[in-house]
Amino acid sequence: MSSFVSLICLLLLDQPQTAAAAPTAGGLLHYTLPPDKLAQAHALYRIDVSLYFVTTLYVFLILWLMLRTRFGARLRDLAECLSRVWLVRSAMVIASFLVALEVLQLPFEIYRHHISLVYGLSVQQWGSWLGDWAKGLGISLVVATLLGWMLYSVLRRSPKRWWFYFWLITIPCLLFSIFIEPILIDPLFNKFEPLSEHHADLVEQIERVVHRAAMEIPPSRMFEMKASEKTTELNAYVTGFGSSKRVVVWDTTTQHLDIPETLFVFGHEMGHYVLGHLIKGFLFAVAMLLVFFYLSYRIANWLMRRNAERWDIRGLSDFATLPLLVLVLYALGFLGDPLTNAFSRHIEHEADIYGLEITHGLVPDSGRTAATSFQILGERSLDYPYVGKFAEFWLWNHPTIANREIFAQTYDPWDKGEQPEFVK
Repeated sequence: MSSFVSLICLLLLDQPQTAAAAPTAGGLLHYTLPPDKLAQAHALYRIDVSLYFVTTLYVFLILWLMLRTRFGARLRDLAECLSRVWLVRSAMVIASFLVALEVLQLPFEIYRHHISLVYGLSVQQWGSWLGDWAKGLGISLVVATLLGWMLYSVLRRSPKRWWFYFWLITIPCLLFSIFIEPILIDPLFNKFEPLSEHHADLVEQIERVVHRAAMEIPPSRMFEMKASEKTTELNAYVTGFGSSKRVVVWDTTTQHLDIPETLFVFGHEMGHYVLGHLIKGFLFAVAMLLVFFYLSYRIANWLMRRNAERWDIRGLSDFATLPLLVLVLYALGFLGDPLTNAFSRHIEHEADIYGLEITHGLVPDSGRTAATSFQILGERSLDYPYVGKFAEFWLWNHPTIANREIFAQTYDPWDKGEQPEFVK
């Protein structure tokens, strides 16, 4: 395993840079870290990238061994002994499989949290962390059981078109999950308060930005999340849709960024709101699911023709296929990560542009303000300044902090006599 990790580091990661980062000729700020933090960021970068590939391989091996040892068939046989009711049997198999898979991955999750504590990115105590893990598992059990019922019902009724009908079923399910997440799910893990309760001055300034965008985002849809109870990192995001749509700013962000810097961060998040990124993201996800489900149908049937007897699987609608279907979807998800991340980087770049444009003239030197906010965000998260190109291509869902900081200072259509891209 150590040689595998070394090979990953050799192929994917840039070597640490020791030279420094001061403002260069022309006065541009470049994202830099002091030597001690640079060493930490480089070590964390190597750990994160290596963990991604190691855990991916680990899950592949788990699912493959489940097939080889007929784990799914054993769960099916046990469920058939315990109940004659199809819904009960399916719930038993799905829940048992999910618990086994999550528990087998738990050591890596524990290690990730340990690393976050060691590097000062987390302040969440182990009891609280384990409680969050258990809550996440409980939610996953409910969702997986319901989706599993739907999947195997469709498989039984339409062996050749199940991938399409199940895709149709997932669309309203995905919409519903996006709608209820900020209302029911997020409050299970974090505390939220109206942003106006403790930051009335910030809300007043935010309303100037909203007014300039000719948008209506009332203060009742602006929330502060008590992230400092669990993390030292900074963030803000938009979530939900319709009556559940809202802008969330972490309290760590308001603690470490001044008002102009926070306005840029808010402008970036409002860019997602104004530019329809939530809708575009939903449509992208739906399109990817259609492709994944169709390929799963083709690949799973091909594997079944060759291995059904060896794996003790009676047919694709047999509950024993659960490890097989998850393995195929997991592999497709892994191969699709570069495309998904490229789409994410694109909309995040658009949101950066929007944030620069909407705050232009409202804060002093909006480009420099954005650059200093990126510097602080990167320092708090220990973002490594010298990300390898392949690692960025495969893993990064945002442009790198270093690139964003330079872009913020060089994007200036006004000085060039050009029209801004989004805010005219």
